[in-house]
Amino acid sequence: MRKLAVIFTGGTIASGFGEDGGKLPDAKATDALREHIERAFKGRNVDVVFREPWGVPGLDSSDLDPGHWVEMASVISQELERGATGILILHGTDTMAYTSAWLSLCFPRLDVPVILTGSQLTLDYMPEDVTVNLRGASQVACSDISGVWIYCNWKLIPGNRAHKAQALHPDAYVAANGQPLYFNPEWGRKGRQEVERKPMAPSLSPLSEKVLSYDPDKAREVAGEVSWMVCTPGFVPRLRGQEKILAILGYGAGNAPSKALDSVVKAFDGRPRPHVIACSQAEGDTKNPGSYAGVGIGSLASSGFSVWNQMDYPVEFIHALGCYALLASPKAPGFVLSHYLRECDPR
Repeated sequence: MRKLAVIFTGGTIASGFGEDGGKLPDAKATDALREHIERAFKGRNVDVVFREPWGVPGLDSSDLDPGHWVEMASVISQELERGATGILILHGTDTMAYTSAWLSLCFPRLDVPVILTGSQLTLDYMPEDVTVNLRGASQVACSDISGVWIYCNWKLIPGNRAHKAQALHPDAYVAANGQPLYFNPEWGRKGRQEVERKPMAPSLSPLSEKVLSYDPDKAREVAGEVSWMVCTPGFVPRLRGQEKILAILGYGAGNAPSKALDSVVKAFDGRPRPHVIACSQAEGDTKNPGSYAGVGIGSLASSGFSVWNQMDYPVEFIHALGCYALLASPKAPGFVLSHYLRECDPR
């Protein structure tokens, strides 16, 4: 018998309309989800276990942070040790891509599926996308697919490539600089032979073992040293001069206003310089933050900063990576960054 661990976190998929007309996590919606899942797997030779790390009805995903990420990864690790052959995570859509990026870093070589899904509309809305995503994600979680994925609107998005592109439309996610996998729900056909999936012996990397050893509050404190600088025309930043990883969300190939770059240099004059990750509001393509003189974020390398290229990852992955790097290697986060990003050469 296969074993599926279902993790309830909250979000719109577990929400209903409150008295003021707004959506909020609701215990009745959670009970309805549980009933849908139990019916879907009835007679399927699947042992389903439910976990609620933050109680019922859970939290809005806007409130989830790196401390919650550590707790969620720990729950997944425990369920894998108990023999889970699939993990299904019901999550709010607003920050699901951040969570999927985080889990892809914690579990990079999984031989079982870890599937995150949610909804843009609540179960008491008509029409709704809850049951479509829930049934599809449940099938994927019992398939022969491996690794971390987001399932939404019949598509599977790699966990480290997911980006939320639609605010309210049910087709919420795109695969940044990649292609989604359109899942063929053959598992749902009656009479089809089931996929045999045996429990795997979970093996966390030494880095992930260190990350999961953090107390959630300590994880929040350490990951709080990742800061973002979002550039707009005429923007001049106000920095504390204490950031350890500074992600600059600029333009084009990885450019920023020259005054903003000058302010970064001044803010860390005589202080330890952070690792800078050169990002862009232009989501497509691999970035080249040294391609322009004067405005290229890569020019900070000549002032003693370690500058890293965003490459073609979505910003959700970059933020999760920065948090993971500080937790896994607080004294040398560049060691972790170098596994995923390219460092800019000083001029």
